[in-house]
Amino acid sequence: EVAALFFKTPARRKFLRTEQTELGHCLTQVERIAAAHPQVAFSVSHAGRTLLQLAPATPRERALKLLPEEFAAAHRGVQAEAPGIRVQGWVGLPTAARARADAQYFYVNGRYVRDKVLSHAVRAAYADVLHGSSQPMYCLFLDIDPTRVDVNVHPTKIEVRLRDSSAVHQFVLHAVQAALAETARIAAPHATHAASNVQSLADLAAARA
Repeated sequence: EVAALFFKTPARRKFLRTEQTELGHCLTQVERIAAAHPQVAFSVSHAGRTLLQLAPATPRERALKLLPEEFAAAHRGVQAEAPGIRVQGWVGLPTAARARADAQYFYVNGRYVRDKVLSHAVRAAYADVLHGSSQPMYCLFLDIDPTRVDVNVHPTKIEVRLRDSSAVHQFVLHAVQAALAETARIAAPHATHAASNVQSLADLAAARA
Protein backbone atom coordinates (compact mmCIF):
# COMPACT_ATOMS: atom_id res chain seq x y z
CA GLU A 1 0.00 0.00 0.00
CA VAL A 2 1.27 3.44 -0.92
CA ALA A 3 -0.17 6.44 0.93
CA ALA A 4 0.76 10.09 1.53
CA LEU A 5 3.43 9.73 -1.12
CA PHE A 6 4.13 13.47 -1.36
CA PHE A 7 3.74 14.39 2.31
CA LYS A 8 7.37 15.51 2.61
CA THR A 9 7.88 16.49 -1.03
CA PRO A 10 4.65 18.23 -2.13
CA ALA A 11 6.44 20.06 -4.98
CA ARG A 12 6.88 16.78 -6.83
CA ARG A 13 3.13 16.33 -7.17
CA LYS A 14 3.00 18.88 -9.99
CA PHE A 15 5.21 16.62 -12.14
CA LEU A 16 2.59 13.86 -12.17
CA ARG A 17 0.80 13.16 -15.44
CA THR A 18 -2.78 11.92 -15.77
CA GLU A 19 -4.09 9.31 -13.37
CA GLN A 20 -4.30 6.71 -16.15
CA THR A 21 -0.71 7.34 -17.20
CA GLU A 22 0.65 7.06 -13.67
CA LEU A 23 -1.43 3.93 -13.08
CA GLY A 24 0.14 2.41 -16.19
CA HIS A 25 3.60 3.16 -14.81
CA CYS A 26 2.70 1.48 -11.52
CA LEU A 27 1.41 -1.63 -13.28
CA THR A 28 4.55 -1.83 -15.39
CA GLN A 29 6.75 -1.73 -12.29
CA VAL A 30 4.75 -4.48 -10.59
CA GLU A 31 4.90 -6.67 -13.69
CA ARG A 32 8.67 -6.27 -13.90
CA ILE A 33 9.06 -7.35 -10.28
CA ALA A 34 6.57 -10.19 -10.72
CA ALA A 35 8.53 -11.72 -13.60
CA ALA A 36 11.62 -11.98 -11.39
CA HIS A 37 9.73 -13.52 -8.45
CA PRO A 38 7.29 -16.10 -9.85
CA GLN A 39 6.99 -17.86 -6.50
CA VAL A 40 5.24 -14.77 -5.07
CA ALA A 41 1.59 -13.92 -5.69
CA PHE A 42 0.84 -10.38 -6.88
CA SER A 43 -2.43 -8.48 -6.91
CA VAL A 44 -3.08 -4.90 -8.03
CA SER A 45 -6.40 -3.14 -7.42
CA HIS A 46 -7.47 0.36 -8.32
CA ALA A 47 -10.75 2.13 -7.57
CA GLY A 48 -12.30 -1.14 -6.42
CA ARG A 49 -11.29 -3.04 -9.55
CA THR A 50 -8.64 -5.77 -9.76
CA LEU A 51 -6.22 -4.95 -12.56
CA LEU A 52 -3.65 -7.69 -12.05
CA GLN A 53 -3.94 -11.06 -10.33
CA LEU A 54 -0.97 -13.43 -10.42
CA ALA A 55 -0.83 -16.69 -8.49
CA PRO A 56 2.49 -18.34 -7.57
CA ALA A 57 3.84 -20.11 -10.64
CA THR A 58 6.92 -21.52 -12.33
CA PRO A 59 9.22 -18.99 -14.04
CA ARG A 60 7.95 -20.02 -17.47
CA GLU A 61 4.29 -19.87 -16.43
CA ARG A 62 4.80 -16.39 -14.99
CA ALA A 63 6.53 -15.18 -18.16
CA LEU A 64 3.71 -16.50 -20.33
CA LYS A 65 1.18 -14.80 -18.08
CA LEU A 66 2.87 -11.41 -18.43
CA LEU A 67 3.78 -11.51 -22.11
CA PRO A 68 1.21 -11.17 -24.93
CA GLU A 69 -0.80 -14.25 -25.92
CA GLU A 70 1.01 -14.74 -29.23
CA PHE A 71 4.25 -15.29 -27.33
CA ALA A 72 2.90 -18.51 -25.79
CA ALA A 73 2.45 -20.12 -29.19
CA ALA A 74 5.74 -18.92 -30.67
CA HIS A 75 8.71 -18.94 -28.31
CA ARG A 76 11.86 -20.93 -27.60
CA GLY A 77 13.87 -21.52 -24.46
CA VAL A 78 17.33 -20.01 -24.00
CA GLN A 79 19.97 -21.74 -21.89
CA ALA A 80 23.70 -21.05 -21.93
CA GLU A 81 26.43 -21.10 -19.31
CA ALA A 82 30.12 -20.27 -19.06
CA PRO A 83 32.46 -19.68 -16.10
CA GLY A 84 30.96 -16.87 -14.02
CA ILE A 85 28.00 -16.21 -16.31
CA ARG A 86 24.70 -17.83 -17.25
CA VAL A 87 21.68 -16.77 -19.27
CA GLN A 88 18.31 -18.46 -19.38
CA GLY A 89 14.77 -17.60 -20.30
CA TRP A 90 12.60 -17.45 -23.41
CA VAL A 91 12.60 -15.55 -26.69
CA GLY A 92 9.76 -15.10 -29.13
CA LEU A 93 9.99 -16.35 -32.68
CA PRO A 94 10.14 -13.77 -35.48
CA THR A 95 6.51 -14.54 -36.30
CA ALA A 96 5.54 -13.13 -32.91
CA ALA A 97 7.33 -9.79 -33.30
CA ARG A 98 5.61 -6.54 -32.37
CA ALA A 99 5.71 -2.94 -33.51
CA ARG A 100 6.63 -1.70 -30.02
CA ALA A 101 9.37 -2.76 -27.62
CA ASP A 102 6.90 -3.17 -24.76
CA ALA A 103 7.23 -6.94 -24.29
CA GLN A 104 10.90 -7.16 -23.40
CA TYR A 105 12.10 -8.22 -19.98
CA PHE A 106 15.81 -8.48 -19.18
CA TYR A 107 17.19 -9.13 -15.72
CA VAL A 108 20.73 -9.02 -14.37
CA ASN A 109 21.13 -10.93 -11.12
CA GLY A 110 17.39 -10.69 -10.54
CA ARG A 111 17.12 -6.95 -11.22
CA TYR A 112 15.20 -5.60 -14.19
CA VAL A 113 17.47 -3.50 -16.41
CA ARG A 114 17.25 -1.59 -19.66
CA ASP A 115 20.83 -1.91 -20.85
CA LYS A 116 21.92 -0.90 -24.34
CA VAL A 117 24.59 -3.60 -24.58
CA LEU A 118 22.22 -6.41 -23.62
CA SER A 119 19.26 -5.21 -25.68
CA HIS A 120 21.54 -4.78 -28.70
CA ALA A 121 22.85 -8.32 -28.24
CA VAL A 122 19.32 -9.72 -28.35
CA ARG A 123 18.34 -7.57 -31.31
CA ALA A 124 21.52 -8.58 -33.19
CA ALA A 125 20.58 -12.25 -32.77
CA TYR A 126 17.46 -11.54 -34.84
CA ALA A 127 19.37 -9.65 -37.55
CA ASP A 128 18.86 -12.32 -40.23
CA VAL A 129 15.26 -13.19 -39.35
CA LEU A 130 13.65 -9.93 -38.21
CA HIS A 131 13.69 -6.84 -40.37
CA GLY A 132 12.49 -3.27 -40.28
CA SER A 133 11.23 -1.79 -37.02
CA SER A 134 9.69 -5.02 -35.71
CA GLN A 135 10.59 -5.75 -32.09
CA PRO A 136 11.18 -9.23 -30.62
CA MET A 137 9.54 -10.38 -27.39
CA TYR A 138 11.65 -11.96 -24.67
CA CYS A 139 12.13 -12.63 -20.99
CA LEU A 140 15.77 -13.31 -20.16
CA PHE A 141 17.71 -13.67 -16.93
CA LEU A 142 21.44 -13.07 -16.83
CA ASP A 143 23.30 -14.31 -13.76
CA ILE A 144 26.82 -12.93 -13.60
CA ASP A 145 29.58 -12.53 -11.05
CA PRO A 146 28.57 -9.35 -9.15
CA THR A 147 32.12 -8.04 -9.41
CA ARG A 148 31.66 -7.87 -13.20
CA VAL A 149 28.70 -5.48 -13.09
CA ASP A 150 28.26 -2.00 -11.62
CA VAL A 151 24.66 -1.31 -10.60
CA ASN A 152 25.26 2.21 -9.32
CA VAL A 153 25.43 4.11 -12.60
CA HIS A 154 21.83 5.36 -12.64
CA PRO A 155 19.60 6.83 -9.89
CA THR A 156 16.79 4.36 -10.62
CA LYS A 157 19.21 1.39 -10.91
CA ILE A 158 17.63 0.54 -14.26
CA GLU A 159 20.94 0.80 -16.10
CA VAL A 160 24.14 -1.10 -15.39
CA ARG A 161 27.75 -1.01 -16.52
CA LEU A 162 29.22 -4.38 -17.45
CA ARG A 163 32.88 -5.15 -17.18
CA ASP A 164 34.00 -6.94 -20.37
CA SER A 165 30.78 -5.73 -21.99
CA SER A 166 31.84 -6.99 -25.43
CA ALA A 167 32.32 -10.52 -24.08
CA VAL A 168 28.91 -10.44 -22.36
CA HIS A 169 27.37 -9.07 -25.55
CA GLN A 170 28.73 -11.98 -27.58
CA PHE A 171 27.66 -14.49 -24.94
CA VAL A 172 24.04 -13.31 -24.98
CA LEU A 173 24.03 -12.93 -28.76
CA HIS A 174 25.17 -16.51 -29.35
CA ALA A 175 22.76 -17.90 -26.74
CA VAL A 176 19.74 -16.28 -28.42
CA GLN A 177 21.01 -17.23 -31.88
CA ALA A 178 21.28 -20.86 -30.76
CA ALA A 179 17.65 -20.81 -29.58
CA LEU A 180 16.45 -19.35 -32.88
CA ALA A 181 18.63 -21.78 -34.86
CA GLU A 182 16.93 -24.65 -33.02
CA THR A 183 13.67 -23.46 -34.55
CA ALA A 184 15.18 -23.68 -38.02
CA ARG A 185 16.57 -27.14 -37.28
CA ILE A 186 13.16 -28.40 -36.15
CA ALA A 187 11.43 -26.87 -39.18
CA ALA A 188 13.93 -28.31 -41.68
CA PRO A 189 12.88 -32.00 -41.39
CA HIS A 190 9.24 -31.00 -41.85
CA ALA A 191 10.13 -29.05 -44.98
CA THR A 192 12.16 -31.98 -46.33
CA HIS A 193 9.33 -34.41 -45.60
CA ALA A 194 6.82 -32.13 -47.33
CA ALA A 195 9.06 -31.78 -50.37
CA SER A 196 9.44 -35.57 -50.49
CA ASN A 197 5.67 -36.01 -50.43
CA VAL A 198 5.25 -33.52 -53.28
CA GLN A 199 7.87 -35.34 -55.34
CA SER A 200 6.20 -38.70 -54.65
CA LEU A 201 2.86 -37.36 -55.84
CA ALA A 202 4.49 -35.95 -58.95
CA ASP A 203 6.14 -39.32 -59.70
CA LEU A 204 2.80 -41.12 -59.18
CA ALA A 205 1.00 -38.72 -61.52
CA ALA A 206 3.67 -39.21 -64.16
CA ALA A 207 3.44 -43.00 -63.89
CA ARG A 208 -0.35 -42.92 -64.34
CA ALA A 209 -0.03 -40.66 -67.36
